[in-house]
Amino acid sequence: MILKLPYPPSVNGLFAGTGRRYKSKAYRAWITAAGWSAKSQAGAERIRGPWSIELRAVRPDRRQRDIDNLIKPTVDLMVSLGLVSDDSEMQTVFAAWVPGNPEKPPVISVSIFQHNEGKG
Repeated sequence: MILKLPYPPSVNGLFAGTGRRYKSKAYRAWITAAGWSAKSQAGAERIRGPWSIELRAVRPDRRQRDIDNLIKPTVDLMVSLGLVSDDSEMQTVFAAWVPGNPEKPPVISVSIFQHNEGKG
């Protein structure tokens, strides 16, 4: 399963509030937009049992960013949509920055596949 999703907020911007942690406005907006996008692309595909994920992201601007900040929101979205089993079943993750057109909105390409023992 390969999905193109809008660029998620950084892990640092997922939650807000003092004392109580709740999803930030930006995170809730991304969940809605990315959820509709994923549902329209995923069809009836579902992965049960061990799975792996590859993220390829276009940098949204020239600021220094950590690629690993994109993993958590993306994986949590896949689980919440029921596209994969629980994230505890995730066996491998690969994340990389890729070149992209700075004139277009930044996107991430998400590849999810059934993890086969012994095949990585």
